Amino acid sequence: MPNNQDEDQVLSENQAMRYRRLAFYSEDIERFNSALSRFVKKANAVCALLIDQEGHMVAKQGFVDQIDTTALAALVAGSFASTREVAKLLGEKEFQILYHQGPNHSIQLNLVGERTLQVTVFPSEAKQGLIQVMSKELSAHVLSIITEIAERPEDEVKEKLDSGYHEEMNSHLDDLFGDL
Repeated sequence: MPNNQDEDQVLSENQAMRYRRLAFYSEDIERFNSALSRFVKKANAVCALLIDQEGHMVAKQGFVDQIDTTALAALVAGSFASTREVAKLLGEKEFQILYHQGPNHSIQLNLVGERTLQVTVFPSEAKQGLIQVMSKELSAHVLSIITEIAERPEDEVKEKLDSGYHEEMNSHLDDLFGDL
């Protein structure tokens, strides 16, 4: 019979696994988009993206038609990964914020939690300090949303997937491959 410490460790490992594999539903994306939209307007940013550390897009707002956001997300994720190794060489776990400045545009990357990156593209003439303060506020808000999602009761997650998911997926597979 496992002792309480073993049960706690298993529970925390299960919670950690669930956190690493969060499922975002449309209402979650709407919450992220709403926060990003308010931020873009308030900060006068060109755009703001929320991506995972593998470069997958979670949400985006602003003038995103002007930028290949898919390529940007992948490149930013790669940049952040290489910078993490630089941080380790310097005895840091990782850097929380990265900033790149160009003659016309600048970009700031904020680590949100353990797996999410907030990407802000803004005109170079914008005040970097203001962007940093507002980005930090946005990061805290996004982290609170992610934490709520991670703590969502397992029954609620299963219910969302069960409500017609199986039938809809079978229908799509039948449309693609016919009845095999």
